Order: sequence, then C-alpha cells, then structure tokens
Amino acid sequence: MSIGINDKHSHTANKKKENGVLSYLHTLCCSSHGVFSLHLSHSGVAQETLASICSQTQNQEICESILESYLGTTSADLPALSLISINLTMKQGSSNLDTLTKFVDNSTEPALKESFRNCVNLYSSIMESLKAAYQLSEAGEYLKISQLGESMILVYKCENGLLVDSPTGGITADMIITCETSASVNQYIIGVVH
Repeated sequence: MSIGINDKHSHTANKKKENGVLSYLHTLCCSSHGVFSLHLSHSGVAQETLASICSQTQNQEICESILESYLGTTSADLPALSLISINLTMKQGSSNLDTLTKFVDNSTEPALKESFRNCVNLYSSIMESLKAAYQLSEAGEYLKISQLGESMILVYKCENGLLVDSPTGGITADMIITCETSASVNQYIIGVVH
C-alpha cells in the first residue's frame, strides 16, 4: 500500500486513503504475523531482528534508521527496544506538536488557524496516548498497547483536516513511519512472547 502524504487529493481520496490505513492498521495491530525467532546477541538486538521488525513496515530502511538513531539500540534487549521505539515516537510527536503550535500562532487566515488548532488538540491527545503506551511497555503489557495504531489514525485525521497544499506533509510522514516502527517493534515482541 502506498501512502502519498504529500499528494494533492480531494476529500474523497483522503477518505479512501484513511480507510486503507485503517485496514492496514488492523492487519498490523490485530493479526498474527506468526511467531518470529528471537535473535539476541550479547550486544543487544541483532541487525537481523531489526530487519525482521522493520520488514513489517512500509519502509524497512527508514524504520531501521529510526531505531538505529538512538545510541542505546545496539545494546538494548527487546523490552528496552519497545521503550526506545515509543520514546522516539513521543519525541517526533512533541516536535510535530511544537511545529503545529507555531503554525497556529503565525497563521492569519481564520480557517487555516482553526485547522491547525484542531491538529494541536489531536496531537495533545496523541501525546497522552503515547505516554499510556510507554507505561504499558514498562509493565510488559505488550498485548494491551493499542495506542500506536490509534495515534496514526489521529495523525491522518489532522492531515486530512488541513488544506491540500499544507506545509505539514513532511512532519506527518515522519510521524506515521515512527508510529508504524514502534507498532512493529511491539508486534514483533508479541510474536516472540506469545
């Protein structure tokens, strides 16, 4: 499935995209990808494990790059990798929230300002959901982590509520792949543990 965040689509196209994403999220979060074998080395999660995790995302290379951007990844075990991935998602969400807040502050057109304000509210909800996901991960409750998929839906809801030529396409794409990466890490752990 190709998701063109920067494409200029009509409202109908956005709805089709959102429905496709919902289907993909259901597959990612709710279906079994089979039981993966656990690949741990003495230094942490092996490259083969990262590759297996990221092969379940839309862009394996970007997924691996996201996970490897955190220095602790090379020495992390799978539970730590879950926390790292959620933390990276929270960092991206916080950055997006800051950017959207600046758009609200700097917008002079009332309808655009309101659209950005709606996104700020959605991202505030996303941040609360990600905090809950982090707490569940800390407790080892991987099966209960649904907030990552829910966050992706809210990200799309924000983007779909903006003008077609909105400058937010890049940060939206970054948030989507970061959420997807974290969801894939946690799905992998579920496959190993259960």
